[in-house]
Amino acid sequence: MRNALYIQSGGPTTVINTSAYGVITACRENSDKIGRLYCAEYGMVGLLNNRLIDVYSEDSTQLELLQQTPSSIFGSCRYHVTDESDYRKILTTLQQHDIGYLFYNGGNGTLRACRDLIRYLDSRSYDCNVVVVPKTVDNDIGGIDHSPGFPSAARHVAITVSELAHDIRVYDTGLITVVEVMGRNTGWLAAATLLSSRSGNGPDLIYTPEVPFETERFLKDIRGVYEQKGKCLAVVAEGVRDSGGKYLFEYGRENAVENPEISMGGVTPYLTMMLRGEFSCKVRGIDLGLMQRCGMHTAAPVDLREAAQLGGAAVTAALNGVSGKMVTLQRVSSSPYLVKESLADVEEICDLDASMPLEYITDEKNYIRESFLDYIEPLVGELPKYANLKMNLA
Repeated sequence: MRNALYIQSGGPTTVINTSAYGVITACRENSDKIGRLYCAEYGMVGLLNNRLIDVYSEDSTQLELLQQTPSSIFGSCRYHVTDESDYRKILTTLQQHDIGYLFYNGGNGTLRACRDLIRYLDSRSYDCNVVVVPKTVDNDIGGIDHSPGFPSAARHVAITVSELAHDIRVYDTGLITVVEVMGRNTGWLAAATLLSSRSGNGPDLIYTPEVPFETERFLKDIRGVYEQKGKCLAVVAEGVRDSGGKYLFEYGRENAVENPEISMGGVTPYLTMMLRGEFSCKVRGIDLGLMQRCGMHTAAPVDLREAAQLGGAAVTAALNGVSGKMVTLQRVSSSPYLVKESLADVEEICDLDASMPLEYITDEKNYIRESFLDYIEPLVGELPKYANLKMNLA
């Protein structure tokens, strides 16, 4: 009877530990087929250094709490294996612990790392079923309707922006607020703030990386809203770029960014500085930051359920002889919401980035169409309800 290994990779999400719980539970339920289950400490670094956690030595009550514990409890890393000596270390660790099943929980970078690892293991004739469990807050993995982690992040930004919209209306003075949300190359999270508009508490403008950011158009958009309302709330994805492909946050830094794709964040300082040069009113920049990916208090129920489901599905697939695949979800219908499990080939999807369809973006390139709600509403769930008073003067 061979053992299993679970690895958390890349950035954390609210529900990645819930996927871990799904893997752990399924492995325990198949104790007649799987011996021990190990987790790599700090992801690939733990595998390289033979630092594996014996999951079954943990208290079962604490393992149950993984379902409500955010972030990556076993640790992660951004280490990229490229050297032959690293692969030899990995193989040695796998052989030492007799790992026959490997569950890799991550996003696009993980898919590519997984592809390379599978190729190496195959070249050494090492028998190991490798299955990817998807996760990302950006929702940019190909071959899946939506990735675990995204619905909770989307719910977080929708609720937070809705509450910010209340706050900026408190004073009868001019105010321009720019809110930065995650989204390296995709605008799924920025678009999700459209949900808050259903109750009249959403952003006035939304900018995503799918279309080039035009500074003059941005200023014109802001001015148009401000002149009409005396306020303006704009949501901007961190990965917006100009027509030349340069990330906006690079303009706000004194030194050149060596690897901008892994140094995301910081759009608001640049934009607020620019706006203060154009407007005399108060300008506020807010970066929603890491809470987007670890806010368990705003976790989406669908996300929690599906994260555990896919963790268990990965184990089932591996036991059925599947390897080199990612467990996925394909949408059957939005109303009622229904998805089905499927498998996607790692080789086919590892280089795909699932950008948000341009059909969701308005012709003005500064907002999201109502049709997007059909996609996002079932994932996020019902949002909090707030008072909507008539405010009639006596």
